[in-house]
Amino acid sequence: MNSISPLKADVEMDKNSKAIAALERRLAREKRARVQAEALLTERSVALYEALQQSQATETRLRLAMWAAQESYWEWRASDDRITIRSFSLHSAKESLRESSPFDLLRNIHEEDIFNLEFQWSIVLHGGEDRLEVAFRYRFREMFLWMRLRGRVLERDEFGSAVRIVGTTRDITYEREAEQTFHLMASAFASSREAMLVLSDDYSITECNEAFVSLIKVQDKSMTLGWSLKDLIVDADKYLSKHGNQQIRFETTLVTLDERELPVDISLARFESQYQKKPYLIATVRDISERKFNETRLRQMAMHDDLTGLSNRNGLNEALENALESGQNFKLLFIDLDGFKQINDGAGHEIGDRCLQEVARVLSRIHYNSKTVTRWGGDEFVVVLPDCDEDRASAIGESVIKGIENLKIEAQSTELHLSASIGIACHPFDGGSVERLIQNADAAMYQAKIGGKGRVSVYQQGLWESMKAQVSMLSDLRKTIEQDSLDFYIQGKYDVQGVLKSGEVLCRWQSAMHGNVSPGIFIPLAEANQLDLQIGLQALSRACDYLTVMAQQHQVVPLAVNISANQLLDPHFPAQAKAICADKKVSESLIEIELTESIFMQDEQRAISALQALRDAGFDLALDDFGSGFSALSYLRMFEFSTVKLDRSLLKDIHHDVKALALFQGIIAMLQRLEIHTVVEGVELSEYLPLLREARVDLLQGFYFDKPSGFSEFLARLPEQSAVTG
Repeated sequence: MNSISPLKADVEMDKNSKAIAALERRLAREKRARVQAEALLTERSVALYEALQQSQATETRLRLAMWAAQESYWEWRASDDRITIRSFSLHSAKESLRESSPFDLLRNIHEEDIFNLEFQWSIVLHGGEDRLEVAFRYRFREMFLWMRLRGRVLERDEFGSAVRIVGTTRDITYEREAEQTFHLMASAFASSREAMLVLSDDYSITECNEAFVSLIKVQDKSMTLGWSLKDLIVDADKYLSKHGNQQIRFETTLVTLDERELPVDISLARFESQYQKKPYLIATVRDISERKFNETRLRQMAMHDDLTGLSNRNGLNEALENALESGQNFKLLFIDLDGFKQINDGAGHEIGDRCLQEVARVLSRIHYNSKTVTRWGGDEFVVVLPDCDEDRASAIGESVIKGIENLKIEAQSTELHLSASIGIACHPFDGGSVERLIQNADAAMYQAKIGGKGRVSVYQQGLWESMKAQVSMLSDLRKTIEQDSLDFYIQGKYDVQGVLKSGEVLCRWQSAMHGNVSPGIFIPLAEANQLDLQIGLQALSRACDYLTVMAQQHQVVPLAVNISANQLLDPHFPAQAKAICADKKVSESLIEIELTESIFMQDEQRAISALQALRDAGFDLALDDFGSGFSALSYLRMFEFSTVKLDRSLLKDIHHDVKALALFQGIIAMLQRLEIHTVVEGVELSEYLPLLREARVDLLQGFYFDKPSGFSEFLARLPEQSAVTG
């Protein structure tokens, strides 16, 4: 056994220690390296994890963004010629994946858009263009939607052909419709016949159409840009101050470049634009000149009478309402033409219209400031005189009557004459309302007619109440006439020996409501309301009945019937009178028609024609009331009357007044020379009889012989063998 020396052992131990130390150092280095590697690996893992998380978040955000924008992602690869489309539903961000070939997609493209799509795709695929953008219509559920396709080439092969293209697609139907609507609106704005403006918030013009250019009378619309609407319209601040944010519409006046003033209707609306920072205004300006003209014309028509050009009832009511509101004093003249109906019916409506126009001219020439002249209706007129006293109003009324009476209206070689009756009412004393004033003035006018026509009557308190009573009487009279319930008495006509030779039929009215009404009251009432025509026909019919009864008893004497001037001027009367006699089988020669001279004053030529027609029909004619008022001897020369009845005024006092007797005898002698039979009315005293016999008067009539009585009493007074041959 070998033994090792201590020194050598120490050397060996020293070597081992160094080796162990080296190993320990190496182990430490490896440990540090491993720790560093692990740390680096952990760091890299964390970074990779974070990158992965960030990528997922980015992808999620991208998907959300595409969902919100309703964009779909697509990708095309040349390797399989497939298009992959990733899209999102409208209601969630859930992705859907669809693959299809380009040819399959083309089947759903609108035929008008296929060529353009193929052309754009070819340029990107082989033409070197990297970007693609095209719009087309795509069929979806039996309808076409507008789609926008965008893409970009990501890879090309060595030949330059695209091998990978990615992009997005989106439904732009709404945008296209909105764009189309915008273009339509722009086109409508430009081509509208109504003037339209685009205004800034301060009413400056930023755009206008050709209609406005034409309206404002400028050569080019560029001249108007920058103008303010406020400078173009009258009272701009009055209307525009009400605008605010509300749509307004108002009428004003537009001043054109050539300083014409046009009435316009302006509509103004405010709009907020998503493309502009400031709001803008749209104004529509309509020329309403024609409408205003028509409104003025319609108002003229509504307020004025077409025939005369005077105000009508509407115009009068408006004028009176204004006067009443202001508390103004005024006189109201109510004018009614006398006998106009007979002129209108006899001469024709054309002549009647000419008469009304002539009367309107007379009224228009009244010399009074601020007067209102109105045609109230028919042949009635109203004149309003502000701040006029009663004397002045009455004087004006008299001048109106004179002016109307001086009118000479030619009609078929006949000269017509008019007259008028006028009633005057005063505001505020005679009424505080339009209705009451008209009512009271009408009552005063009616009073003027009753008083003899052709005169002025001023309203007096209580007159309306009296007129109301007359209205009641008129209603009762009309009913009585319609029921043929008037009484017809007879008063005899005697020769100078007192023998009954003929009679006069006289109308009487015994009213259940008003008692025994005097003819002096109801006859003028009937004439004023055209009821005298019916009374005359009824009197004629009753006279024929009486003659028939007398013929049956062989005691026939002629009967006279009073006919009003209105009836005699009625062109139908001669035929009506002849028809009544024919129906009753009575000879016209037994009927004497009595009339007054007033007929000649109304219409001389028509009166003569009417009298000739009656004479030709076989009737005898008598001129009644000769000598009362104004008597024209020319009437006796112009027409041959069978009989003239002298008014009672000529008989008065002849038994003790030499002049009265001389005048009476002279008139009788004149009539005898003209071979006209004479009848003297009003014989009440026996003292008259010797003078009447001496004058050789033909017939006498009066209370001395009898009073008007019923037919049976008259029949009893007839002498025996008094038959008269016709």
